[in-house]
Amino acid sequence: MNGQMYSTPKSILKLTVLVAMSLSMANAFGGQVVEDQRVSRLSNARELLGKYYEKSAVMNGEQVDNINDKIYRWTRKSLPSSYRKNYQAIAQAIIDQSLRYDFDPVFISSVIANESSFDPRQIGPVGEIGLMQLRPNTAKWIAHRSGVPWRGVASLKDPVTNIRLGTALLAYLRGKFDSHARLYIAAYNMGQSNVKDALERKIWPKDYPERVMRHYVEYYRKIRDEVRN
Repeated sequence: MNGQMYSTPKSILKLTVLVAMSLSMANAFGGQVVEDQRVSRLSNARELLGKYYEKSAVMNGEQVDNINDKIYRWTRKSLPSSYRKNYQAIAQAIIDQSLRYDFDPVFISSVIANESSFDPRQIGPVGEIGLMQLRPNTAKWIAHRSGVPWRGVASLKDPVTNIRLGTALLAYLRGKFDSHARLYIAAYNMGQSNVKDALERKIWPKDYPERVMRHYVEYYRKIRDEVRN
């Protein structure tokens, strides 16, 4: 090398610094998203269970830093074989929409499990369609309200769009019932006006919320067993 000194060009040094800064920011942002999700998830868990939270298997969720891998695994396992190639997009929709509306993604998975057993082809007795079993008229209304593109019934047959609409509807109902879990879950099934009518007659809807919550607690029992093992 004839004793000649070679220095790293300034442009390369600058690029190296920029890449390092970008990676650092990405890691920080990713960590913040995980923490935001954890806060939303545990807050919603307490909202859903109220005074029963401390004695429930759901409390074991506090030991789980990142629930996403379980949502991915459960979604893949639960979907019909013809849809499993799209399980990542479907699971990510559950995760993203839960974070957007401050829900526990395990809760949204529980609603889906109760409504359609994770079968996007499911059609209900009064015209409900897809994973979260939405009627077209209700879905069209919540689509316009929440800014989700609406393509008619085709939107409900698309699992990702169905999740976006169903979660938006749950968030809307939650606001209407002051975050009272039993009431907004019941309203998802029977409509908010029917829930209000029932309350006026001193009747508290319980059958549908109890079914959803059985799925919810069962998911967390699985988590508890995994943590123990």
